[in-house]
Amino acid sequence: MTLALLRHQLRYDLTVQLRDRQSRVFTIGLPIMMVVLFASIFGNSWVIENGASLRQSTYYVANFAAFAVIDSAFMSLAIVLVSQRELGILKRRRATPEPPWVLLLSRALTAAVIAVVMATMLLAFGRFAYGASVPARMLPTLALAIVVGTVSMCALGFAASTLVRRVESAQPVVMAVTLPLFFASGVFIPWQLIPHWLRAVAVVAPVRHLAEAVLLPFTHPAGSAVALRDLGFVALWGVGGLLVAARRFRWSPHQQV
Repeated sequence: MTLALLRHQLRYDLTVQLRDRQSRVFTIGLPIMMVVLFASIFGNSWVIENGASLRQSTYYVANFAAFAVIDSAFMSLAIVLVSQRELGILKRRRATPEPPWVLLLSRALTAAVIAVVMATMLLAFGRFAYGASVPARMLPTLALAIVVGTVSMCALGFAASTLVRRVESAQPVVMAVTLPLFFASGVFIPWQLIPHWLRAVAVVAPVRHLAEAVLLPFTHPAGSAVALRDLGFVALWGVGGLLVAARRFRWSPHQQV
């Protein structure tokens, strides 16, 4: 019975998300557009990553796959949770017979499904448009990176939603946190061009580590030790986010509705 409720709620949340044409276009189309834009600006010369040579376009395909995961599983999820909480939607939905955990898990699964679909579409686009291919033996490593990144970012999205008190502040706050990290972590600008002091800041946050874990399968490495270390760091951030969310998450708005 409970699983049937979860399936029903997940189907509803996914339908609502996919029927929003503007959200669908910008959520799915933005990472692809960004890859084309940055690959055009920086060219398609060879760069060195993880001791291997790869095309600049491949570098951006991998980095924006990580961006797609963060965009949906963290940024969009946090903004939606704040909006629904402050508009009183979460409070009213909690008053229904449906178990509260079903509502939250469905919201997280919706963000996760969209994140995985976005990353998969971007990787498929990169393969056909730029030849950014991953060896078959490295596909499990790539899948693991996307799954761990998605789950961890969802946990951080729930945590971030507890730190924002107003609907109007949700998007500016989320952007203020993520945008500098995208630049400092080498997502928008090649890592070699980032100053050393900014690199020292970036490696403390999970963005760089997730980008490294997604990029690793494209560099045809001999082993996956770097990916395991990076993904462990990302997962640790996810556990921290889950603990913060468990202590601070609230259903009622800060402003009376």
